[in-house]
This record gives sequence, structure tokens and C-alpha cells, in this order.
Amino acid sequence: MPETKEIIAALLQQHTPISFVAGGPSMNPTIRDGESVFIKPLSAGVLPHGSVILYRIYGRIKVHRCTFNNKRTNRVFTVGDAAVAGGGWIPAADILGVVESVQRDGRIRRLDTRRARWAGLLRFYARPLRQMAVAVYRAFQ
Repeated sequence: MPETKEIIAALLQQHTPISFVAGGPSMNPTIRDGESVFIKPLSAGVLPHGSVILYRIYGRIKVHRCTFNNKRTNRVFTVGDAAVAGGGWIPAADILGVVESVQRDGRIRRLDTRRARWAGLLRFYARPLRQMAVAVYRAFQ
């Protein structure tokens, strides 16, 4: 019997939108642990800057934000919204889909709009300030 990740990948490759319950804190506050995410297939390789993507890595699937797209090497840089450091480059071919929305408190919150993408990118670019705030907080503990 195929694993869930294989079924998800197959459905998206057939251009079928999917949804599932996300687990883990890496995308807080954009996607919280236990919220339903709605994924649409990547359309004709178009990936707007700041999109939240579903991708394969080391035999698993993850949802993170795409912050850089290097078209020369055909790789993208992904990072969780909750991260104050880190992230990593993945081959663009490993992207399975784009997160369209998340269901929170019974309401649908779109993540594929320009405003949502820029808000996420702002959070990413503010990481140095967040790192400094964490360091100051720890110094006074």
C-alpha cells in the first residue's frame, strides 16, 4: 500500500488539489500545528516570490516558504516562518505544489495572495532583528 506522501505527490502530479492537516511548529504563525492546509498543483512552473510550498526532501514532504529562486541553478531556498536561522536550497523539481490557503478557527485564510506572500517575506527579512531580540531576552533571563 502506498504511503500518504506518495499519494499526495501522485495527486498533485495529476493536477488534483489536495488538503491535509499540517503538523509541527516550523511555519508558525502562518500555519499552526493541526491546521488544515489546501495545496494546489504548481502551474506551469510559475512560483511567485514568497510562496509557501509543499516539497520533497530526504524522503519526506515539508511545507515551507520559498524565499529565493535561483533560475540559473534551478534551485529554491526554503525556510520555515518560525525559524530565526537556517533554511536550505532544494531542486525546483522537488516542489510538489503551492499552499493556497489554511483553515483556522473555521475560516479560510488565503496564503497565495501578494499581500500574504510579502508579509511572509517581511518576516523572513526581519530574522536578524528576531535573532537579536532572542539574544537580549536570553541575556536577561
